[in-house]
Amino acid sequence: MKAFNIKKVHIMRIDRGEEVISAIERACKDNGIKAAVISGLGFLSKAKIAIFNPEKERYDSFDVNNPMELASLNGNISLREGKPFAHIHVVLGSRDNVIAGHLIEGYVGGTTEIAIFELEGELLRNIKRGGLTLLNV
Repeated sequence: MKAFNIKKVHIMRIDRGEEVISAIERACKDNGIKAAVISGLGFLSKAKIAIFNPEKERYDSFDVNNPMELASLNGNISLREGKPFAHIHVVLGSRDNVIAGHLIEGYVGGTTEIAIFELEGELLRNIKRGGLTLLNV
């Protein structure tokens, strides 16, 4: 375990057609963010979600090709190979379906609002174990 103080809170909007992960990582790079906790919500037109398979030590991914509410987006920003890396999980929902998992990519269908709680210092993701690259805390 490692303790961090909150340095600054950034609020961003991601607009229709933009890809969520790349927009967050770009904002972190542009603002020099090296450690953060992320929360968000919105609406996605399509997404790629993954679930970790511990027996195979890899992620199994699947496409979500119908628009869904982004009911919850949670995760963190760390440095992986010297660059901001967004590790994000989501809960997506529609009238008939709920999907949760690791967000590989997601395209905004309306808008998405993200709060980035920047932490003081650096959070490194560099421990390789069981098919994962883990936080170094």
